[in-house]
Amino acid sequence: MRLWHLVVFILVLGIVLAIVRDTVGRIALIIFFTVLGEVVLGTTAVLALFQTIGAIGMARGLFEHGQAVAATTLALIIATMIMSMGLFIGAWLVQAVLP
Repeated sequence: MRLWHLVVFILVLGIVLAIVRDTVGRIALIIFFTVLGEVVLGTTAVLALFQTIGAIGMARGLFEHGQAVAATTLALIIATMIMSMGLFIGAWLVQAVLP
């Protein structure tokens, strides 16, 4: 890590700690990071879904088609669970911060 990395890290940390002092700032940071996490997880889920749908097109036999459909179903279920969990954790944190 270079010296300017440390300076930028300390600057960002100072800004975050200054924002967190107020209730509105805390809620804004919670919502920002919750939405950021949802965007990252949603993008990852869509890419995984494209990959599993591509596996359906590349399948040669009945067993491979079954595997691809099962992988697609599993990717959808797991992505939905993880994104819902992140959303509920964000909502719980907002409720915990409110006085």
